[in-house]
Amino acid sequence: MPADTSKDRVHFWDDFLADTINLDFYIVNADTGGTAFAINDQHNGVIRGTGDGTDGDITNLIGPVIYRADAGGLTLEVRATLITSLADGEWYIGLSDATTDENPITLSTADAVTTNASNAVGFAFTGGGTADWKMVSVNGDADGSVVRANVGGATTPVLTTWQTFKIVLNTDGDADYYIDGVFQGREDAAVSATTLLNVQVTMQDGGTAKSMDLDYIEVYAGRRA
Repeated sequence: MPADTSKDRVHFWDDFLADTINLDFYIVNADTGGTAFAINDQHNGVIRGTGDGTDGDITNLIGPVIYRADAGGLTLEVRATLITSLADGEWYIGLSDATTDENPITLSTADAVTTNASNAVGFAFTGGGTADWKMVSVNGDADGSVVRANVGGATTPVLTTWQTFKIVLNTDGDADYYIDGVFQGREDAAVSATTLLNVQVTMQDGGTAKSMDLDYIEVYAGRRA
């Protein structure tokens, strides 16, 4: 804890209650034919990103690269639901280490991992692949394990059904994963604890048009001493 203040935590909260998404907080992008994340006309504030189905096209919501696990830990929580189709395509909800227009971690239908970020930790799902969301990570370009998140029952997304995703990093960069408040597992040394990280949510098309809604994003991080 810093010696000069009792406020030892940085807290970011976005419930998407404004008329437009705050682009001071995010980079939003979508490949040709898609629609970048923007406020959607729903009660209590929701944003939606949409892809047109072109294979490989990406729709991203990317926050600033400002959080570090070693400064008292780091917690991310995102409430999200998939819309229209669960067919072939990829989704990622978690943390990354850059504002690059990319999908940080992708999985094949057989759960073979491909990492584009050097440090990232989150949840991944591949349409047409094996059941359930997967816990994934990469630490200094070293890929972590791919583990099904199915503690307490299946977590395979259901269209228009909300799920809450939470990642808790300790000061060593170990990650605890939760879905709907249920602890799913831990990955030791999931990311480098000294690397600056950011929030990233990515939807990647695989031949079928689809959308993704986000209800809120919350981050707690240790304040620098």
